[in-house]
Parts: sequence; C-alpha cells; structure tokens
Amino acid sequence: MPVRDDLRAQGYSLLREHELKIDPAMRRHAAALAGEWDHLETDRYLKDGATFRERRYDRFYYLPATGTIRLRPHRPYFQSMSANEYAGGIDRDVAGLTPSTLANPLLAELLEFDFAQFPVSDRERHLPWDVQCHQFRIITTPNELGDPTPEGPHRDEVDFGAIHLMSRTNADGGHSQVYDAGKELVTEFCLENRMDTMFWADRQVLHAVTPVTARDASRPAVRDVLILGYKCSPGLRAGE
Repeated sequence: MPVRDDLRAQGYSLLREHELKIDPAMRRHAAALAGEWDHLETDRYLKDGATFRERRYDRFYYLPATGTIRLRPHRPYFQSMSANEYAGGIDRDVAGLTPSTLANPLLAELLEFDFAQFPVSDRERHLPWDVQCHQFRIITTPNELGDPTPEGPHRDEVDFGAIHLMSRTNADGGHSQVYDAGKELVTEFCLENRMDTMFWADRQVLHAVTPVTARDASRPAVRDVLILGYKCSPGLRAGE
C-alpha cells in the first residue's frame, strides 16, 4: 500500500531502506550525510543537567509546485506547552545546520521525496510549506540513559513528518511508537538500517520513541535520526 494511503487510513507508514525509491546517484551521498551527525551540539535544554541528546536544527521554505527550496533565516525552536510539556513554552536556541550538511544533495532529495508521499490536495501543492529539519543524536553511556522523547507521546505541531534513521551503533531499544489521540499505543517498530523511515500524519496520531539501551554496557550506544516536519503555510514567503 502506498505511503499516502497508509497515512489516510491509519496516520502512519513504515518504509524499510530498500523500499525508498531514491535515485541511486543520491543514495551515494548517504554515508557523507550520516557523517554530519558527528558535528552536532549538546542539547542545552534537557533537565537536570542531562547530556544524552545532541542536535542541530533549521527550517526551509518549500514550494512543491516548482520544487523551490530556500533556507529560512535561523531562529530559535519553539513548541507550545500543549505539544511538549517537557521543554515547550520557551525559545530554544539550537545550533543551525552546518554548510556541509546543507550542501549535501541527499538532504534536498529527501525533503522532496518525503513530501511526495503525503496525501495533500493539488491546491496545497501550490502553496508554500514550512519544513523543519532536525538532526538528533541520542547517546546512552554507562552513566546516563538516552531517551529520544522525554516528553512522551506527542505531536510536533506540523501537518506531516518523516523520520529517517541515519545510524545505530551498539544500540537496543529506540523503538518508534505510534499512539492514538487518547495516548493508547497503536503500534511499535524499530528503525534498524540507514534510511529506514517512518512517516506520520501529525494531526491524526501521536508519536514517541523508547529509551536507547546499550548492547555492550561498557560502550556508548548511539542512535542518529533526521526528522523533517512539514506544515502548510499559505502566507509564508521565501526569505522569511
């Protein structure tokens, strides 16, 4: 069943890396893109001095009808308290994407590919979209458990989203979860290989990720993901 049909019917869809119909020439850039996760910065908004998450973040203007993609001016990341009780309600000054990340052609390819999977109308294809781009690394050490979503089941306040696994090292857990509006678990699965991808319709379902544990407790466990969140924004203009 196509992703868009899954999203209409159940609010989520899973594609394994071999099911992503990405241009093979673009796939050759996957290792270089994954290497960018070695240059993230520690998330300064975790509670109690925790350091288990590293990240970078930026937003794009995207006009699907023309394929126009423009980096928006960098601003702090904000979520409402209703969406994120853990860290919502404040401006989070998160480091922007690096020039080498922005220059990797696979990033733009994924931005367009993901959008093509969503059940949107022809009118919406001719409207601009605000696209959030998040790089996350979760690290579990012998002294600290890595929790990808300390806020629990939540929405991202977008219309649609996609989570691409970039790397897993010495990691167990980190299972993607989908919940209904009443926060009842609907399904759970593990993104295991680079480019395994979960899509979700943010207005239909909530999502979360279980803590990451280490197979070898003497070494860190690492889980790297790229998250793209899409929100239709009719009044948005390039450069804003």
